[in-house]
Amino acid sequence: MRGERDHWIYGSFGSTNDAPLNGWIKGGTWGQARGHFKKVYDRDHHSPRYYTQYRCVNTRDGNHKTAQDWYRTVQARGYGLYKNNCLHMSMAVFKGYSSILRKDPRLKSATDIFPNYYFGTVLGEAHWERANVV
Repeated sequence: MRGERDHWIYGSFGSTNDAPLNGWIKGGTWGQARGHFKKVYDRDHHSPRYYTQYRCVNTRDGNHKTAQDWYRTVQARGYGLYKNNCLHMSMAVFKGYSSILRKDPRLKSATDIFPNYYFGTVLGEAHWERANVV
């Protein structure tokens, strides 16, 4: 999420590798954001890379304070495989960041949808950027 000129708010839910399972959030330049995701090793899934792709979308109304508030809210709920997984948590933060995203009917509920399907199909149908390699 874009905070200000070359300052990005980024984070994750679901990896126990560099933070608790229920998430982490950081701020920095675009280079720092991409660099951080490139170096996360996935002990949980026995994979050398946890993050391999990302998607972005521009919004006119981003509010990094509201995004951080939503991050704290969903983090406090803890991780749940079916009702508060990485997809639920991430979409809550994105929708907290932007009322445009919150009101977008193409960004349907994450309930009963696999995270990779949502990333690959739902975000594409909502006209997010194509997936890019980390």
